[in-house]
Amino acid sequence: MAQRLVAADASPLIGLAAAGAFDLLRELFGTVTVTTAVRDEVLAGGKLPGARELTDAIRVGWIRVAASPAVAERFPELDAGEATTLALALEHAGKRLVLMDDPLGRARAHAQGLPVTGLAGVLLVAKRARLVKSVRPLFERLREHDFRISEEIVRAILEDAGEGQG
Repeated sequence: MAQRLVAADASPLIGLAAAGAFDLLRELFGTVTVTTAVRDEVLAGGKLPGARELTDAIRVGWIRVAASPAVAERFPELDAGEATTLALALEHAGKRLVLMDDPLGRARAHAQGLPVTGLAGVLLVAKRARLVKSVRPLFERLREHDFRISEEIVRAILEDAGEGQG
């Protein structure tokens, strides 16, 4: 039986690092796989949140790097990271989960029958697993780093996490 694949696009990696919660990926999923396109996007210039964290996680081995599948004709409307992440998940024979924030990429994942969640969903799962006491401070850190996430999504996650208006 094939192992579960958790394939991550750049945005959840960058966001979790900006929130100071990058290690939640390891705690929730054990191993996460990124394509070379995603790795290169996060490491570009070494200035994005997540560059150091990703480098360390790859070195330690809980984030694996897979060759980027050829996808130009398959998902021409997506950027390289999103397209290669979806293609990687589609090539996997076992259980899989895609971590992606881009609305168009998420829609394409759903259309392909791939389970998908984003940064906010990861934070909610971490709260439910009692890995974090509260998601509100994590969303506040994201705002401090100018990480864009819709207020509607933040409100919905806070409500689901039992941290509604307060």
